[in-house]
Parts: sequence; structure tokens; C-alpha cells
Amino acid sequence: MANPLFPLFLQLTERPCLLIGGGNVATEKANRLIHAGAQLTIVAPQVVAPLQQLILKERVDWIADSFQERHLQGMWFAVSTLQDPEVNRKIYEEANRLRIFLNVVDRPNYCTCHWPAIVDRAPVTVAFSTAGNAPALAGYLRQTINHALPHRLGELASWLSHWRSQVQPFLPDLDARALFWRQLFTQGLVEQFAAGEQERAEQMILKAIQKLTPPLQEQEHD
Repeated sequence: MANPLFPLFLQLTERPCLLIGGGNVATEKANRLIHAGAQLTIVAPQVVAPLQQLILKERVDWIADSFQERHLQGMWFAVSTLQDPEVNRKIYEEANRLRIFLNVVDRPNYCTCHWPAIVDRAPVTVAFSTAGNAPALAGYLRQTINHALPHRLGELASWLSHWRSQVQPFLPDLDARALFWRQLFTQGLVEQFAAGEQERAEQMILKAIQKLTPPLQEQEHD
């Protein structure tokens, strides 16, 4: 049995990351890393035209050279899109020595982390990994789940963030808050919002909050 993976989302904003390779796959990886806010350095003797345009447009450093071990110094995360097993082995060994997580495209034996298939509905992100065993399956799952997820999912998450802060003073206990939201979800809160019935959804939350608050007369009597 392969080693189990620990699923995790990384905060890479303003953190130095290294991308080794200059082809079309590297362009895709660069776009995702830039979108995540990474401080990106690309190492490749040559780059394809779309990646060249990205380098000029974004704040990206390009080292027009073959990979050298020194390129990994100071990095938080590294990705290799190279197909040369000997170079990838050298990258893997140096990244391990420096304790830098490394993803090598299509070479799971050189990976200390795996690049997932992603559904991005910011601020909601859903990611799928098969630990490099079946990338096509991860892609299939992404498409399937993407169609199954509620519409306006990103808006829903932002809206719930607002209401979360409203509910917290009434339910300081974490488990109690979790139960509060689970009950509302069971009663159709998400479906109401997704159908455009935001006012009804808000009324559901307000009524649930009211049940947590003793009537004014009881408070005065106490």
C-alpha cells in the first residue's frame, strides 16, 4: 500500500516558489501559482510564447538556464515539469535535503506532494488527488463534482462568512455553532440561497437566532 497523503491547502502569497521548465505544462502551473499569489521564479533555458508573455505581464523572475541545485535555495515550494529522470532525481534529492515540498509532473516517485485537479469557486476550492496513480480520474471527478455543486457557491460562502460573525456571539461554543449550521443546511438554507431567495434564507437564520435568545420579558423578570 502506498504511503497515505495528508490533504492540505497552502498559503503561498508572497512566498518564493520555483517552477522548473518552460513548456505548455509549465505555463499552466505558472498561472495557478501566480493566481495563488506566489513569488514565482522560473528556471528554463527557453520558454514557450505564452509563458514568455506571462513573465512579462506578471511579477515573475526568469532564470534562462538549466536547473542548478542553488536555484532551490530559499524556496517554500517547487514544481518540475521536466521529463529528464536524472535531472528530476537531482531536484528531488536537493529538495528533500532542504525540506522543500516538490511536485514533479507525471513522476509520482519524485513527488513529496501532488498537484490536484481543482474546482475553483472562490473562496471555495475543491481539490482531488489520486496520488499520481490516475490523473485522468481526478480530472473526471473534477468535472462531475463541478456540475453537482450549487450555483453561486462562491457568493454563498462569502454570505455565510458574514452570518457566521453574527451568530458567533450567541453561540461561543464551537460544537454548538456547528450543530446550528448543520440544522439550517438540513432545512434547505443552501437551496434557498442558490435559487435566488436570499431574503428567505436570511429569515431562516434570523428565526434560528431568535430561538437562541430568551424573550425580553423573561430577561427583565430574571
